[in-house]
Amino acid sequence: CLRSTCKRKIRHNSSVPPLFGAKIVSTILSDPELRKKWEQELAETRTTLNRAHAAFAQALSKGGLDSKFSAPRFGLFTQLYLNEQQVLSLEKDHACYVAPGGRVNVSSLDEQAAASVANAVVQVLKST
Repeated sequence: CLRSTCKRKIRHNSSVPPLFGAKIVSTILSDPELRKKWEQELAETRTTLNRAHAAFAQALSKGGLDSKFSAPRFGLFTQLYLNEQQVLSLEKDHACYVAPGGRVNVSSLDEQAAASVANAVVQVLKST
């Protein structure tokens, strides 16, 4: 009986994943202490992303690329204006993996990685 009840509960939760997530969010937002902690973590994440964007933009600038080279920086990604050949060159010659069209996941870059990726971008642009 217990096993059957557990299976039914698990099945219900996994069959309606948005409901499960909504319950978690509701719990966090309705508890003042949990909400405060979430807001602090959100602020820390925002600061980290802003620093990553700034470090990457600064590294590109040091390589001679101005701010017109990339799209406005919001969220987890920034868009570099690269063609398919340049994206492939980054991957093949520099082990830098960006999405087709030059979308870079900035959230994965610390200052050192930002400098390395920016340097690779500059080298690829100079060679094409």
